[in-house]
Amino acid sequence: MLDQISKSIKKIKHYLLILLAVFIPTSIGLTNIIIALISLLWIIEGNYNKKWKIIKNIKWLVPMLALIALYILGMFWGENHINASFQFQRLSLLLFFPVLVSTFNNQNTIRYSAIAFLATNFISAFLAILINIGIISHLSEYFYFISNDKHVAAFIKYNYHNVLLSFATILALYIFFKTKTKYRKLLFFVIIVYAISIFTERGRAGQVIFNITCIFYIVYYNYNKLLKLLFFISLLIFSQYLMYNNSEVYKKKSIERTVKIIKNKGYVKSKKGKKTLDSRFVWSKYCIQKIKEKPLFGYGTGSFGTLLINEYDDIFKEKSNEKFLPHMTPHNQYLYVWFELGFFGILLLLLIFGLQIQELFKKQDRFYRLLLPISFMLLLLVDSYFFIFIGTITYIYLYTIFRNYQAS
Repeated sequence: MLDQISKSIKKIKHYLLILLAVFIPTSIGLTNIIIALISLLWIIEGNYNKKWKIIKNIKWLVPMLALIALYILGMFWGENHINASFQFQRLSLLLFFPVLVSTFNNQNTIRYSAIAFLATNFISAFLAILINIGIISHLSEYFYFISNDKHVAAFIKYNYHNVLLSFATILALYIFFKTKTKYRKLLFFVIIVYAISIFTERGRAGQVIFNITCIFYIVYYNYNKLLKLLFFISLLIFSQYLMYNNSEVYKKKSIERTVKIIKNKGYVKSKKGKKTLDSRFVWSKYCIQKIKEKPLFGYGTGSFGTLLINEYDDIFKEKSNEKFLPHMTPHNQYLYVWFELGFFGILLLLLIFGLQIQELFKKQDRFYRLLLPISFMLLLLVDSYFFIFIGTITYIYLYTIFRNYQAS
């Protein structure tokens, strides 16, 4: 009887892990339900000794749990903790990491889940392209699950959609190069669709990650073949040139705006022609100024948004006529953690990724696997994706795959 129950639970988990891959790119609500169900089954099925043996050997879980503990302690210093509940909601998702890494190791489940993730992102990218180029201008009228919001790409916000496609590309290229799949042509077509969607929508982060991934593979396979290296680098540059000339979004939002911000030291012209500071520049500069005052312990959990509102006028109003809306994070994970928890917080955050890189480095195909945490660390320079639901669950899910996947 117990064996039958155990088999049933394993079978249900198998399908839930595949469904998780489907819902991450399409629905936050359904993803939450799947996470809750997987966690519940993890508790019900028992085998705690076996799970504990797996968990205690994962070094990077120690600084991760220590970071959560430090956020709890961070409630005892500083004077502003209004956004603490926002912070703890996001931190709670990190507890799903040990659940997934201790249960998500069956190779059939991993392969089917990876296929589901790539297929769902392909559908999302394809629909986003059709919407963007106007072939299907009123798609949302016929399919209730597709949004007509200009900030949404098919299913989720364009910036998250863009990032998901870039990480799906990392997974697709790993399977393309390191497995004996007979679907290489199909995978290549899928990657091309990802690329078109990424570069015809807003979202610089996904575009940068995609380009870094391409450069990695070009250099890795051709570093000792000069002519091939130059050819593929030239091909990548030419493709960027084509995108620049055929995608207004990529041209104006990604390239020209970024160049102007860097060239003008954070200043850009608004739609009304006024010279104003870029909001990300404001938040980053504010963070750096405040970190210098309290570098060791920071200002406490949930303090960033409150202090920004209270001190904005004194710090930035004289330099810009534009009023910036309150914001929970500075769009930089490292500055965010250092601001609230100080040096010890940023040290723990870096330890998490450092130990994950060390873990993957010991595995076969290590350089292919390392691309995931390194890309994610770069992503954290432009937003707090480690504390953003879609960013966090995507990384937890993909890291578990890259940690356990056995190429064959």
